[in-house]
Amino acid sequence: MRWITRGAVVATVAILCPLGISQLTATEMAGPIDDPTPVTATVRRADPLRIEDVLHAFGHVAPADIIRVSMPRHAAPVTDILVNEGDVVDAGQILVRIDRTDIQRDLLQAQATLSATRADIRIARSSLQVAATDIAQRRAELDRLERLAKTGASSEVQRQDATRALQQAMSEHEAAKARLAGAQASETLALLALERVTTLSNQLDIRAPVAGRVTRIMVDPGATPVIGSPVLDLAAADRMEAVLTVPPHALARVSRGTPVRLWTPDGTMIAADVARISPSTGPEAGLARVAVRLPDGNAHLAGSSLRAEIIVDQRVAIIVPTSALVALDSGPGLFRVVDQRAVATPVDLSMRPGGAEAEIVAGLSEGAVYVAVASPLLRDGEPVAHRGDLKDIGGKQTAALHLGLARR
Repeated sequence: MRWITRGAVVATVAILCPLGISQLTATEMAGPIDDPTPVTATVRRADPLRIEDVLHAFGHVAPADIIRVSMPRHAAPVTDILVNEGDVVDAGQILVRIDRTDIQRDLLQAQATLSATRADIRIARSSLQVAATDIAQRRAELDRLERLAKTGASSEVQRQDATRALQQAMSEHEAAKARLAGAQASETLALLALERVTTLSNQLDIRAPVAGRVTRIMVDPGATPVIGSPVLDLAAADRMEAVLTVPPHALARVSRGTPVRLWTPDGTMIAADVARISPSTGPEAGLARVAVRLPDGNAHLAGSSLRAEIIVDQRVAIIVPTSALVALDSGPGLFRVVDQRAVATPVDLSMRPGGAEAEIVAGLSEGAVYVAVASPLLRDGEPVAHRGDLKDIGGKQTAALHLGLARR
């Protein structure tokens, strides 16, 4: 009869276990078992692990600092383009040359105008000097006639003529001063015109304002771009950034300096930080953009696609597999192993992404041993007989040992 009863129990367990009847216990069996077969279970130790909450994103590599080089304030045909897209250039290196025919003529005219005004200055200074000498002579003559008048040797008419001559000389002197001032003003204007033309002439050799990489050329030889229109784009210092797209609602957990892991198409991982956030605007603006500055030396990745993990949180926590969780009357829980007995323990938890693991918020202390795969035959207070030692293998938290359930 005992063998018949044992057979009935085994058959019942085989049928009910796949149906998820996790609360079947020894007291619910058809009769006592004198020599039960141990049920193997897996346990782990609750060791805290460093975990991360990550936001997955995708994006592409683009220059971090784009400098747009434009046409100078002189419309003329492009004669030479000395670089190609992708070339690395030094600061001050000539990139594009513009035709100099018109500006060279303007330069010669400005130089000639300056020379003429300087000649006028020399003439005006000479006239001023002559006028000053004439004044001195006229004043000396008037003084002589006034001395002679004391002895009656000069007439009133002579003195009046001498006075008029002195006044005329002084007027000529003032006119010479005005001509000199006018010539000097003309020289200033001529210098400004020459400086402007010289500056334009120098700008016809379009140079790189900073060291970097040419990312785009927007003119062709022979074309006459509009003044101020773009000629080429230059990535300053060859710096690159990853431009990632993320849902707007996730931006609350992302800030400048947030660490990011990037994977290139060849599988290389790059560690970087968030440099800039561009939220979307409006209810239908779409995805927001997060810029991640790449380390130097990654210019070859320009245009490449990337996948990324934005690490929005890092902390130490206890993680258990969902196979350890059981439904208790008070809510979710698990079985701890205390003094070789199973102890039903309520826990507060949050599910990890993927659904295979849960983070224990409260209820399970560090170092506690718990059943990692809850057996359908395990119940609160059940004596547990185990063999072997608990092996902690660290970061993966997969230490395991086999437990036998000893039934009375």
